Amino acid sequence: MKMVFSDLPENADDAPSAINKNVMSIGVDELIKDIKEMIKDDENHKQRLSSYLSSIEKKIETKNKLDLDSVDRDQVKKIIEKHPYFKNPNSYHIRMITIMKYLKKKGIDVSIPDLDLLVDEIIQTIDGVTKVADGKYKRKSK
Repeated sequence: MKMVFSDLPENADDAPSAINKNVMSIGVDELIKDIKEMIKDDENHKQRLSSYLSSIEKKIETKNKLDLDSVDRDQVKKIIEKHPYFKNPNSYHIRMITIMKYLKKKGIDVSIPDLDLLVDEIIQTIDGVTKVADGKYKRKSK
């Protein structure tokens, strides 16, 4: 019987690169090689490894914050205001997922971490919009 994982490479160096572009920009291959070297070189590698991983986490957080700062809030707000619900509000609420799908359709990169929090802030700044529940908004009719 053939195992499910039999086609995977035995060695991490032979493995194909990750598809996720955020992971690729950090350099996963370099990260794995550095960790292997630390484990081989040092008998007491636990503290050295944890400090190395914490520095990598800081780099990832910094990159995610830079991605979120690069979003043009005014452009996103204009796109949201063009949504049919905000042009002609009704008695029912609109959900965050609907707005995120609309932004994706209009060309905004919704894969940026914490973009939903930014969109939440932007939606609440629109005149007449109140937050009904978590991820649900309602606009008063004019």
